[in-house]
Amino acid sequence: MFFKRKRKLKPPLARTPDETPFQVYEILEPEEKRTYRGNRFVSPIFGKHAKDEVVIPIMTDQKRDLDKLDSFRAKPKLTKEQLIEKYGTAYPEFDLVRGKNLQEALDSQGKPKERPVKATVIEGTPESGTEPTTQPQPDTNGNNAFTTPQAPKTPSEPAPTEPQKEEPNGDIVEPGTTEEPTPEDDASSMTPKEGFVRSDAKALENYRIPPMSLISKPQESPPDLTKSIQKHIDILDKTFAEFNVGASVIKHTQGPTVTRYEVVLDKGVNVKKVTALQDNLKMALAAKEIRIEAPIPGKSTVGIEVPNEIKQTVHFADIIDHSRFIKAAQPLTIALGLDIDGSPVYASIRSMPHGLVAGQTGSGKSVCINTVLMSLLLKYTPSELKLILIDPKMVELSSYNDIPHLITPVITDSKAATAALRWVVEEMDRRFNTFAETRVRDIDAYNQSTDNPEDKMPYIVIVVDELSDLMMVSSQHVEDAIKRLTQKARACGIHLIIATQRPSTDVIKGTIKSNIPTRIAFSVASHVDSQTIIDASGADKLLGRGDMLFATNGQGKIRVQGAYISDDDIDKVTTYIRQQMKPNYLFDQETLAKNVAKALERDEYFDDVARYVVTEQEASINKISKRFGIGFNRAQSIVEGLEELGVVSENLGSRAREVLVAEDALDELLTKHR
Repeated sequence: MFFKRKRKLKPPLARTPDETPFQVYEILEPEEKRTYRGNRFVSPIFGKHAKDEVVIPIMTDQKRDLDKLDSFRAKPKLTKEQLIEKYGTAYPEFDLVRGKNLQEALDSQGKPKERPVKATVIEGTPESGTEPTTQPQPDTNGNNAFTTPQAPKTPSEPAPTEPQKEEPNGDIVEPGTTEEPTPEDDASSMTPKEGFVRSDAKALENYRIPPMSLISKPQESPPDLTKSIQKHIDILDKTFAEFNVGASVIKHTQGPTVTRYEVVLDKGVNVKKVTALQDNLKMALAAKEIRIEAPIPGKSTVGIEVPNEIKQTVHFADIIDHSRFIKAAQPLTIALGLDIDGSPVYASIRSMPHGLVAGQTGSGKSVCINTVLMSLLLKYTPSELKLILIDPKMVELSSYNDIPHLITPVITDSKAATAALRWVVEEMDRRFNTFAETRVRDIDAYNQSTDNPEDKMPYIVIVVDELSDLMMVSSQHVEDAIKRLTQKARACGIHLIIATQRPSTDVIKGTIKSNIPTRIAFSVASHVDSQTIIDASGADKLLGRGDMLFATNGQGKIRVQGAYISDDDIDKVTTYIRQQMKPNYLFDQETLAKNVAKALERDEYFDDVARYVVTEQEASINKISKRFGIGFNRAQSIVEGLEELGVVSENLGSRAREVLVAEDALDELLTKHR
């Protein structure tokens, strides 16, 4: 049987003239779909039997304004004239490229002419005495990536026809560009907008980072626990033999506070037999708490962690005096403590990107926050790092007042803390708008693209020492602010560290916990609290006084003995910083408290609920929800807004809130803060 040879199709290599404009295919909305017509479009796939809703219509009149998408372009948009001049056609994306790659095709067809890079001359001022410098500006092809190209001029604004000037060095200079460009004309100036955190470059010239010699380093020799460890090994082996469990200790690792004994099981022995003996092992060892890790991640052994008879204090000075901390490549590196192997543990807040610290009173939570703050102060200047410290307990973070790293004094009022979190959300939005204008992705790319120190954005770290107190005062607003920050603030250099001593689900809600991957769990009262923090039990078996479980982003949990730093060392470092530079606050706590009501986003039922509450002289969330037909959370948010406005009192627990204003004063109050 003979087969008919298929005719080989030769693609057209000659360019066809661009007679008709390129048509954009667009799916119509249901209400805009066309009715059946005799001369309808024939589908290349379904032919004439296709339904109208399957056929893709051709919309020659584009309804959407595609120019709004120009800010997302990596290179400037070229006009049809520029495309024809560069590629020889207005639609180069439909050209047939021959050869193995684009470079080969360009070599065969001839490369487009390279245009000279234009330069803007900025004259040096007589006071500065600097020489005139040139800044390269991108051509129409977008060859220069250091600055953002200007938007093309409209036909109503014709380009000037002045002749170009030529400098002695051969650079072509546009006429009228000898003056310094303004931010409106040049988007590459990257001048911070109003409200941005700025730094005083003149005052920072003489700023010196505190030396690590200010941290005291006690001379202590590690205790000799050889006899104690051998005693524990004998007790463990004896207990396994008494209960007929085929297991024995083969190795041990001594840490500062606990020693981990690695137990190997005989063939056919269930791991649950070892975990079931936890109480018996605890009684035989006469230990306060033991923790069984069955199995140890990455090993084929079971780990039994037993407290040491003599505990060793981990000093902060021993951890920071290490090359891994001094020469850390990742930004915002902090020192936490020593792991069970005796190795220093460091973490980068930049990669966390947010942290949750929880533990009961006396577990070492506040000391951990102090080590985090001191690690940052020993590495970063006020121009590189800004802090917002929220301390409802009023005494834990008072040592850091009046240092130049603070944006505002240490906040102790819960309402002011809520307003500060709202300001941080606004700062985050301002930074993202600047990134979109300058076409960068994150804070690191933005700071690398500018040479002016005053234009660079510093990192912002917010530390909340007690979240439960804020949630009691204004849970909805605090939850919304934290949720927005934890979702998208990493790219703009804003990081959040939240601490609480009551890790219950009404404080650490799912919306908050889901966006905070890094957790630090100190000793808690029950396994339920441990499940809330690290999604597993184990924190209820910790010893307290700095003993913690550190769960990093995307990795397992490790046991760490937190470092200890004394109040005297904190005062030495903060005093050293205060003597060099005074703080430059953007706002204070009183200003935040006054602007709480102004910053409040009014609900459409806000005024009606306010009048209802004042008329009834009762602020019951359940009655408001039933009266206006709204949800409980929405009614609670409105009542919290009335509290911030001063209409009702704060939460009184089981009692109803008190109404603080009369009917005649309510309208004036609503109008004043509208």
